[in-house]
Amino acid sequence: MSLWCGLFSLPSQRRGREPGDRAQDKPRRARTLSIFGNSNPHSLRALRRMVGVTAFTNPVDESSSESSTGPSKTPEVDIHMSTDMREALERVYNELRGTGTLLSRDEFCRFLKEVQGESTVDLDRDKYTCGEFLYVWLKQYGADAVAPPPEKDLSKPLTNYFINSSHNTYLDGHQWASTSRPEAYKTALSRGCRCIEIDVWNGDAVPSRGRSKSPHGEHSRGLSGSSLPTAALNIVDTMGETYETARSYLGDKPAAAHSRSPSSNSRAIAEEVSPRSSVLFAAAADPRESNDRLDVARSTAGARARQLMPPGEPIVTHGWTLTVPCGFREVCEAIKESAFVDNDLPIIVSLEVHADLEQQEVMVKIMKEVWQDLLISEPYEGCDPRFRVPTLDALRNKILVKVKRATAKMIATQNTTELPIHGAADDDASLTDDERPPAPPCRSPRLDKASPAPTGAQEKSAKVRICQSLAELAVYTRSERFESLETPQAKKPTHIFSISENRILELYQKQHREVFMHNKNYFMRAFPNVRRIDSSNPDPSLFWRKGVQMVAMNWQNLDEGMMLNEAMFADEKGWVLKPPGYQSSDKTRDTQDLAAPGCTMDLGITVFAGHNLPTKSSDDDAENARSGSTIRPVVKVELHVERPGAADKDGAARECPYKQRTDAKRSSNPNFGVAGKALQFSSIHKVVGELSFVRFKVEDESRTGIVSSPLLAWACIRLDRLHPGYRFVRLMDMKGNPVPGGKLLVKVSKTMR
Repeated sequence: MSLWCGLFSLPSQRRGREPGDRAQDKPRRARTLSIFGNSNPHSLRALRRMVGVTAFTNPVDESSSESSTGPSKTPEVDIHMSTDMREALERVYNELRGTGTLLSRDEFCRFLKEVQGESTVDLDRDKYTCGEFLYVWLKQYGADAVAPPPEKDLSKPLTNYFINSSHNTYLDGHQWASTSRPEAYKTALSRGCRCIEIDVWNGDAVPSRGRSKSPHGEHSRGLSGSSLPTAALNIVDTMGETYETARSYLGDKPAAAHSRSPSSNSRAIAEEVSPRSSVLFAAAADPRESNDRLDVARSTAGARARQLMPPGEPIVTHGWTLTVPCGFREVCEAIKESAFVDNDLPIIVSLEVHADLEQQEVMVKIMKEVWQDLLISEPYEGCDPRFRVPTLDALRNKILVKVKRATAKMIATQNTTELPIHGAADDDASLTDDERPPAPPCRSPRLDKASPAPTGAQEKSAKVRICQSLAELAVYTRSERFESLETPQAKKPTHIFSISENRILELYQKQHREVFMHNKNYFMRAFPNVRRIDSSNPDPSLFWRKGVQMVAMNWQNLDEGMMLNEAMFADEKGWVLKPPGYQSSDKTRDTQDLAAPGCTMDLGITVFAGHNLPTKSSDDDAENARSGSTIRPVVKVELHVERPGAADKDGAARECPYKQRTDAKRSSNPNFGVAGKALQFSSIHKVVGELSFVRFKVEDESRTGIVSSPLLAWACIRLDRLHPGYRFVRLMDMKGNPVPGGKLLVKVSKTMR
């Protein structure tokens, strides 16, 4: 078998040839060179040096002098690696075969079991050449550092699983002035998120420009939670008009009668001028495509166009900010389109309701219209929510709504437009019930039309009333305001406490047993501190270790916390079964230490080489892109495990005490020597594999900043899924996407005692 070597492709030169040169374009036989044979070892090495990359294909039997003329019965293997990686694996072969000419089956079997950790080995040959050794090893047994997840037991109640969760799912940037995007829900769901959040506010919040809606000329309308996003929308809309006028003036095309909807050009402009798009979601326009900003906007406007937000329907936005809104119906349709494409496990929709009762009725109507049979709207037969919640298997392809109970004393719908409607409906609101100052005494729920509108402070402190029809949708996921773990609500099977990260950790310090036992049987949801306006994330592992099922993360910010979240739920479809001691069926272990005492771990990671490392960080643009010979990549390895002092009063990710690094090399295909760079973590105590992680970071030391070097690529692996032996660590970029061909070759040795 041969390696086809089309080393140079010059399409631009071919396009420039004259018709008389067509004779040069006649097909020719490509030069080939055997990479599994032994006919020309010198040219083999020269070829590798020239190409710098190897692609394994089908091996031939080197013990035979005749090559097969028939078609190969074995499919090709596409495993690209650098020359240094290939040579490192050849050294493994040479060490195994010792003084023999070929590798024996016994030695190969021992290698697969003792070094690679394979439990079952089936080899059908007595001797193996180097090519056959590599083919069988990489093709049949694999060399990925991440083991497949164990087969999931779906027979447990919902509270027995960790759930991949998102905070303010609609945002594409920071918390104050970004854009609400239905596409953010599609991306989150496609990446395995199963608990999403929707902040719902009244639509049609701004009066017409011609005259005020107030019947009194002297009436002054105060600011509200939805008026600020609407103001932002007007600003963006004006920018859209200016943009269209500029295009017409420059002769691009006539300015058409365009809609004032944020769903078309205006929202496209908003996304152009908003803070940096989601590092996980957004496919930002490549600046190399055009040097003209108008060209970039023109190329993206059509792709981002959306249907008009219907008047009279609720909107989705971040209240009390300048976030550009989108329509609630748009969001529901996006959820339906993407929720169960390749994942049939249920999703939980966490509603943060700021809309009045009339708009809540519209919400219910929209959800039932759009989601239809997907929506859980009544209890299952044999699963009374007063006594239990369903199993995960029973809720395949279903949407559960999380919302508060209906208010005991309802007010007629026709009067609701005069209520102080804007306030936090849930504990995870922009200003939470946990953190909100006491509300001033309310004289009456109704406001006289001649009375001045409530001030912003009054609106923030007022709670929203939930209508009966909306509350009835919370069949198995009822949101309850947290007061204590001893209240009657804390014993209801369907309740969910949404509590800020700081308060959970403070509560755990005082009542660690009570918190742990609560989370064995009932839902708890952690959300980021309100002060994280930059959309940073807490360390989610702190809360998983305390049994918290849902740790809501800002998916638009790929920081350390989000990397740990990615590792936790990799290939798990958004639901991870808790360790046995954390499950409701375990009645004997009532603390974290008893439920998961952990082991003492010795972990060794030897880094041999890297392949196709990115040459620019997320902060670089096309003009600052660097060549592979100018970067100085260094590989840093960190352990994220339970450690003394982890139960602090906040969930901030702290400086990891377990970290080591390689030396820096000047190449995008770095080689760390024949022996590699050995990184050793010895006698690490209280390691629970299911709740601990190892993180790889590739940084560029040629541009060391004040705090750290730019991050080029990363990988994060849950320790119970870290394969031993010689492995490839697949790298991700700073948007959460795989780096094409990007990998590290490492050797992992892991013992738990």
